[in-house]
Amino acid sequence: MTLPSFVPPLVQALRRRGLPLGVDDLQDLRVALLAGFGLSSTEAFQELCVSLWAKSPEEAATVRAVFARTRIPVWTARLSTGVLPVDPAPGDPVVPAGPPPLDPEPPPPPLLRPVTGTAAGAPPRSGSRDPALLLVPQYPVSERAVAQVWRRLRRRVRSGPATVLDVTATVDRRARTGVAVAPVLVPPRRNAARLLLLVDRDGSMAPYHGYVDHVTRAIRHAARLDVLTVVYFHDVPGHGDRAVLADTAPDTAHLDAVLPRVEPLVGGTVYADPALAEPVDLAALLERVTPTTAVAVVSDAGAARGSLDTTRLLDVVALAKAVTQRRATLAWLNPVPRARWRRTTAALIARHVPMHALDLPGMYRAVDALRGRHPVVERPL
Repeated sequence: MTLPSFVPPLVQALRRRGLPLGVDDLQDLRVALLAGFGLSSTEAFQELCVSLWAKSPEEAATVRAVFARTRIPVWTARLSTGVLPVDPAPGDPVVPAGPPPLDPEPPPPPLLRPVTGTAAGAPPRSGSRDPALLLVPQYPVSERAVAQVWRRLRRRVRSGPATVLDVTATVDRRARTGVAVAPVLVPPRRNAARLLLLVDRDGSMAPYHGYVDHVTRAIRHAARLDVLTVVYFHDVPGHGDRAVLADTAPDTAHLDAVLPRVEPLVGGTVYADPALAEPVDLAALLERVTPTTAVAVVSDAGAARGSLDTTRLLDVVALAKAVTQRRATLAWLNPVPRARWRRTTAALIARHVPMHALDLPGMYRAVDALRGRHPVVERPL
C-alpha cells in the first residue's frame, strides 16, 4: 500500500533542509497510519510526522514550516475500513469517518492598536507570523549531524550492578563444572568519555557565536558523554612566560628556536558562562584533566582578522603543553575557513596542535584526534 502522492515532495523538501529521512522513516509513517494515527485531519498528520521525524525543537519547527509551504489536499480519514487515505479527486466530496465534528469557535480578530514611533506607512504588528516562514537558523552542520560525530568519542567501561549476561563465561563455567550453574552476570558497558571544551568568546569570534552555540548545544544534549565541561575565554585562557620571546629573532613569528623552553601554562582565568561574568581558575580546571580527558578548543586564533601575534602563539603553546603533560588528547576547531588561515596565528598554531575547520569533515578529524589517532603536525610538542 502506497503513501499519498504529496509525501515524496514533502520528504524531498525536508531532506534539502538537512533532515536525513530515508526508507525506514517512510515505513514508520506507513505503519503509524495503518495503526490509526494521524488520520483525523491534516493537522494530526502533520503532528504525526513531527513526532516521527523531528529529534529537536528546531527540527520540529522545520517540519511544520515545510508543511505550511506544501500544497496538501484535503485529508480524508477512513477509520472504519482501515484503508489508508488517498488523494481525493478534484470535486469529490469529503466523507468523514464518523460523526461530523463540531465547528470550533473562530478565533477573535487581533486587536489593532495604533503604534507610535514607527515609520510612516508601516503596517501595525499583530503579533502573529506566517507559518510558512522558516525561522530556524540554517547552520552548515545540523544538530543531528553534530551529535552523531561526537558520539564517536567513546570510552566504554563496565560499571554498576551486574545485569548483563556474559555468555562466554557462563559456557566456560558449565564446561568446567559439568553441572547446571547460575549464569555469569557482568555490569553493563557505559560511555566514560570526558570532554573539556574551551570556547573563545567576543572580539573576532562574535560573528560565529550563533554557530558555536549551536554546536555546543548539540554536544551537550545529544553526544552522550559521561562528563562535559564547557568554559569560555577571550583570545587565550592564560598567559605564558614572555621571557623566552627575548631570544627569538625580531623578524621571526614562529617559536621553533625556543620551543623546548616554553613552560606549560599554570595559571589563567576562564569563565563558566558565555557572558564572561563567572570566573573559574584555570589551574584548578587543569588539575582535573586526566589521561582519559579529551580537550577541544574552539577559536579562530586570529584568522578572522588576519592577525599574526607571536605572544598569542606562545600562550597557546603553553596551554597545549599543559594538556599534553597530563597525557590528555587535544584538538582545535576553527570556525574560519582553512583558506583564511594563511599568514595568521592560526597557521602557526596548526604547526603544533591539530587544527581543523568547524565543519562536518573537520569535526570528524578532530574527534579522531581526541580518540588517540595522532594526526601529523609539523612540530609536535
